[in-house]
Amino acid sequence: MSVAFTETMRGFYAPGAPGYDTGDLLGRADGFRLAFRLTISAPNVAAVIADPNHQMAATGTILVKEFGPTPRPVADGGTFGLFAPARRGRYTMRYRLPFHTMTGTAMTLLGHKDVGDDHGPDLWPDTTTLYTRLLRGHVDWPQDEAGRTDEYGRGILRLTAPMFARQLTTLRGESAELARFGVFFGRQLFAAYRGPYRRYSV
Repeated sequence: MSVAFTETMRGFYAPGAPGYDTGDLLGRADGFRLAFRLTISAPNVAAVIADPNHQMAATGTILVKEFGPTPRPVADGGTFGLFAPARRGRYTMRYRLPFHTMTGTAMTLLGHKDVGDDHGPDLWPDTTTLYTRLLRGHVDWPQDEAGRTDEYGRGILRLTAPMFARQLTTLRGESAELARFGVFFGRQLFAAYRGPYRRYSV
């Protein structure tokens, strides 16, 4: 692989929660913890840059307290989309993580980070807050949310400053590819935070 890094995020969710903030609050109160540890990688940085969704592979484990104490492996097809263009000049980072519970039930974690310039300092919360849904089955990002019956719960995962510092030490790859990836990442950040845009939800 030409570029790879490890990311760990932790937070809370609640079954049946109607919104992300509600799921976070109820999950904290009830102890419904949710976490993942991922290795995000790309064998070819040029291909990631050329892809409109800037998609990379995501492997690792997911821990959903309700489904047992043992982290479950991400199934084949886990993906991470870096700075995909969104509405009103914003960008989104998208996670699709299929997995199976200890009893064999297929589930998918879909998460997104809403990235873009609002009033005030917002780069850090935007890039470290993951709005998360758990869905029944191995599903992809939907084109239409109307009439969905497969959603299991919602919540929020977060990346703390110490976790981010550790993440930086996991970045690895060939020097030229790391440099190309760094330039791309910096340009996308500049594009995302060059002016105020309204938030949206997916």
